[in-house]
Amino acid sequence: MHWTQVVLAAALTLYVGAFIVIMVAVRRSTGANPRGHARGHGLAALVNGAAALLLVAIVVAYVVDARSVDWFGRIALLDHPAARGLGAAAVVLAGVCITWGELSLGRSFRVALPESVQPLVTHGIYRFTRNPLALSVDLLALGALLLAPSWLALVSLMMNVVSYVCKIRIEEAYLREAHGAAYAAYCARTGRYLPRLFRE
Repeated sequence: MHWTQVVLAAALTLYVGAFIVIMVAVRRSTGANPRGHARGHGLAALVNGAAALLLVAIVVAYVVDARSVDWFGRIALLDHPAARGLGAAAVVLAGVCITWGELSLGRSFRVALPESVQPLVTHGIYRFTRNPLALSVDLLALGALLLAPSWLALVSLMMNVVSYVCKIRIEEAYLREAHGAAYAAYCARTGRYLPRLFRE
């Protein structure tokens, strides 16, 4: 097995494991539905889920058989040791974001919008980025593209970026309504994705 397959296998295991653990933990500790509620945004949730499934399918296919890159249309320009190094770095950073993000959210974690107002989380990794979980998925998709460069992986990256932009806009509208001035102040000091680089 090539080292890039090992890296992606480890990343996928971390993602699936962390997702299951946080879902179970929230259900047991709060009794709330950790999936949350789409609240009229069913299409956005469907597209977001499809993007995530495509990413998982690409990673699983590559881990099982590295030749899947050729099946999905290899991008020769990205088939380079430097790109693979950047891909590994992106995957590691994605793992940090997902783990720290879920730990920071704790009992407030929801896949979609919560069914009741939750406290505004501004500690942990949320001091630096308002959307570490979305950032983690985008980084994982970027890492998958650079480690297993195919046209389908590029489509997956674009789908995940676009679907999470839509998801974030929906969540921001909800948080503005739920937390008002406190959320506005948080947005003023914390970047949407990167620390202090992008001000709203």
